[in-house]
Amino acid sequence: LKPFFSFPSFRRDGGTAMEAETVQDSQDAVPAPGREAIPLMRAREGDGSEASTHSPLLGSSVAGTASGSMVKTASIIVLCALAFGVGIFLGPTKAAGSDGGDEGLESVVGGFSLPSWMPFVPHAETNTTTSSTTTSSTGTFTTATRTVSSTTRTTFTKTTFTTTSMTKTSKTTTSQTMTTTPRYPRGRFSCLSDMNLGPVKHPDKKGIAMDDTTFSKCPSLTAVQWPNAQENISSLRLFKAWDANWEADRLEAWKALKEYIVSSGVKVLYGTQISCNETADDTDWLFVKELMIYIGRPHVMGVAVGNEVELLHTQKTCSKKCAEDMWDGGYFLSKVMHRANDLNAMPGFADVRLTTVMGGFVLGGQPFVNTKEARVHEFFKKINANFGRRWAWSWNTYPYFDPHIVMDKGPWHTCSRAMMAAINFAPSSMLPGQLRALRTRMQQVTGNGDDTMWLTETGWSYPRASTLSTVMRNCAEWSTSEAFALYYQGFLEWDLGLGPNVRGLDHAFFFTLRDSVNFGDKENFGLIRSCRSRGCKMKHEDRSVVP
Repeated sequence: LKPFFSFPSFRRDGGTAMEAETVQDSQDAVPAPGREAIPLMRAREGDGSEASTHSPLLGSSVAGTASGSMVKTASIIVLCALAFGVGIFLGPTKAAGSDGGDEGLESVVGGFSLPSWMPFVPHAETNTTTSSTTTSSTGTFTTATRTVSSTTRTTFTKTTFTTTSMTKTSKTTTSQTMTTTPRYPRGRFSCLSDMNLGPVKHPDKKGIAMDDTTFSKCPSLTAVQWPNAQENISSLRLFKAWDANWEADRLEAWKALKEYIVSSGVKVLYGTQISCNETADDTDWLFVKELMIYIGRPHVMGVAVGNEVELLHTQKTCSKKCAEDMWDGGYFLSKVMHRANDLNAMPGFADVRLTTVMGGFVLGGQPFVNTKEARVHEFFKKINANFGRRWAWSWNTYPYFDPHIVMDKGPWHTCSRAMMAAINFAPSSMLPGQLRALRTRMQQVTGNGDDTMWLTETGWSYPRASTLSTVMRNCAEWSTSEAFALYYQGFLEWDLGLGPNVRGLDHAFFFTLRDSVNFGDKENFGLIRSCRSRGCKMKHEDRSVVP
C-alpha cells in the first residue's frame, strides 16, 4: 500500500482547510450552535503492488514447483523452523527498526502538535504495543504497531509492515494517521489566547453580564472561564429572560443556558424590565419566573426590577406622561411590590434578594436626585421601609462614558491624566471614588454603613463605541486595545475595596462577554468578538483583535 495524507491547516478562527478527502460522520460530527463541525479525515489509498511471494495456503502463486519430493519438503520444514526462531528472537519491538521510543512519531508528523492551552477535555495517556507473527512454508510475516494518545486529543498511529521472503527480498510500508476531535464541546467553551491577565481576586464575588448576542445566538458558548484568565466564572447577570424579537428558539436557548449554569455551578442575577408598556413588562416578568423555576432556586442570586429607570425620561420612546406616571403615579414602585409578592408566593423564593439597577445620574441630588422625571430619593425611602436588608443596592458605573472627564491641557489632544484616573482601581481613582460616594448616600437613606452593594456593570470599549459622545472621542488612546486590557486586568485583580473605613463591594459584574448592539448602536465592550470567534479579543503579540 502507498497511502498519502494531507494535514489540515488551522485558521485563526478555529476552522480547518482540508486538502485531503473529508468525510462527515453523521453521528459524531453534529455541530453545536454557533460553531462549525470539524470533519474527520480519511486516507485515500494509492496504487501499490503486493509482495512477490506468498504462502500457497493463502491462494497465492510462488516461484518454483510443488512436486512433493521429500527433500524439498524437509528443506522447507527446516527453514520454517529457523525463521520462526529468528522471529521470536527479534520480537515485535525490534521489527522495522523500532526501538520502543517516540522519536519515529515526531519525525513522521514533522513535529506538528497543538498548543497546550487548547481547552480539550483531558484524556489519559496511553502507550500500547501490539504484535502478530504468521508462519508459512515460504517465509515470516511480522507486524508491529505502536499507538500513542496524548492529552491534546490528537492521536497519531505509526504502523510498520515488514515481509521477508526466502530470497532475502523485503518490502516495508509505513503509514501515519492523525485524528482531531472537535475543539469546543457543547456547553464547555472557553476562548483561546496566549495573554494571561489574571489572577482573579475574589472570583466568588465577580461575574459577567451576558450580552444579547450570546444569549440569543450562542448560549451554549457562554464562557466557563474568565477570558484571558484561569478562574471559572461564578455568577451571571441576565438583563432579560427572553426577547420576542429574537429569531432563535427560546426553549433551545434556555436548555443550553441551563446546561451551562448547572454544570458550572453559576449563580444568576435575573433582570426584568420596566418600561412605558405595562403589557410588555408583565409578559417579560412571566418569562423570568418561568426561567427561574426551570433552572432552579439554588442558582438564583437575586432579581433586579428595572435597569436605569432614572434615565427612562431621556429616551425617545418615553412620553412626558409616562415619565410622570413612572414616579409620581407610582407605577415603578407598584411593579416592584408586585414582583416581590409573586416571589413570596413561589415555594422557596420568598427570601430572594430584590434590587433595581441605577447609575451615576442619581448623584445629581442630595442624597439622590428627586425631580418629577426621576424621584429616586422618594422611591428609595419607600423601598427601605418595605424591604430593609432584603434589598441590595445596585449600580452601573462606567468611567469610559463619564461626562466630567477632560482632555489634557495643550494642543496635542492627549488624555494621559484622564487615562490614569479612569483605568485605575486604586481608592483614589474614578470608579472606587464614585462607588464610595454612592455608599455614603445609601447610608443617609438607611442609616447603615454595611448595606449589600453590587456593581452590576462596568467595562471598556475597544474599538471605540459608537455611543461615546464625550470629549474622549478626540483622544486616540482612549479606546485602544491597551486601555481595554489594562481596565479588564484591573477589574480582575481588584479586591473590591473602596478605600479606608468604607465597606467594599459585595459583588461586581463585568460588561460583557461579546460585542453587541445597544438600542441599535454598535458597542465593543465584549471580551470576545462574536459567536464565530474562538479566540479571546486580547492576545499577547500585539494586543489586537483575534478573529
